[in-house]
Amino acid sequence: MKRLKLKWLLLGSLLASTGTSFMWPLTTVYMHDYLHQSLSLAGVVLLVESLVMIGGSYIGGYIFDHLQVNFWLQIAIGLSVISLLLLIFFNGWPAYPCLLIINAFGGAIANTIVNSMATLITEKDSRYVFNMLYFMANIGVVLGTMLVGIIVKYDIRLIFVITFIMFIFFWLIARTYYHVPLNNSASEKNVPSKHVHLEKTSHRHVWLIMGLLLTYLAIQLGYSQWQSNLSIYMQSLGISLTKYSYLWTLNGILIVILQPFLSFLEEHYHIDQFYKVLLGFILFILAFISLIFAKDYWHFVFSMVWVTIGEVITFPTVSSLAAQLSSIAERGKYQGSVSIAASLGHAFGPLLGGIIIEKASYEWLFSMMSILVIFATIICVLIKFMLFNSK
Repeated sequence: MKRLKLKWLLLGSLLASTGTSFMWPLTTVYMHDYLHQSLSLAGVVLLVESLVMIGGSYIGGYIFDHLQVNFWLQIAIGLSVISLLLLIFFNGWPAYPCLLIINAFGGAIANTIVNSMATLITEKDSRYVFNMLYFMANIGVVLGTMLVGIIVKYDIRLIFVITFIMFIFFWLIARTYYHVPLNNSASEKNVPSKHVHLEKTSHRHVWLIMGLLLTYLAIQLGYSQWQSNLSIYMQSLGISLTKYSYLWTLNGILIVILQPFLSFLEEHYHIDQFYKVLLGFILFILAFISLIFAKDYWHFVFSMVWVTIGEVITFPTVSSLAAQLSSIAERGKYQGSVSIAASLGHAFGPLLGGIIIEKASYEWLFSMMSILVIFATIICVLIKFMLFNSK
């Protein structure tokens, strides 16, 4: 059996991320301007999409741990391919949101399986693998969001065609190059499968993973404000939507610049993963606190810089730590849990933020997000030092 190669995993991640990034910026605009539906209904569709992705992430983790990975990964990508093909011809109401949700479900399963497969890469350290996966995914986001504005001027249906083509290539790569043994866990360690599958993650490792995921969820709740309520806040301060979009351009550029540098440090220097992720948590706290006082554009630029540095440090490291701390038999389960935490943040963050803004103010929103991350970080640190004897 051929071994799974990192380069094919990275190429698949790039194609999937680029294709997805053609779709998500248009969802609200397409439903409102083209399908003439209300913004609140668009918000409901996005909420349902996020909840479906949570289910997909769980199923993807279960598949990796218990079923034939190659077969079900092709089924998951195939589900996205079919829904995208139908979107080319049926993109009215209610076909569009239904097919969008089906695509998200298949994509969530595939994404979790691919992240879990990354734990099987033996040619590189897991820290390097997850850093590079994160890097390629963000290259895809930059390419997708950059090109979508150009393509949509010609015909919005071209977005569905291009995304369909990209997922076809993703499916072909998965079918041809994603060689995962039937019993992936056992083959990696050359031990009988019955012993591997009985192995459970130790209790103290489970507690630390839960602490990391709690903090990661708190961060995603705050991070989702940048993608939703912050644009409205900036407009209320007289800052245009164009300037708001430039912040995401800055975010993408910084990620592309910083991620290879961080990967170089990981590869050549011994960096304690827990202290690294703790630094990322602290940077997010500082970024959220700075928003309390942000009233001009350059202050938002300053906050975005700190958010991006925190993102580059934190997001791939949470996945890497989950892989290192979990047992071989439960790697899919905990990679799925990382995806679920992110999806929960994206699902409920905008709604929670909207309630706080309506009942209090934006300043209260940023204060609450900061306190939430501080509280979760303290819990995570306490778990680490109480159960691991400060080691």
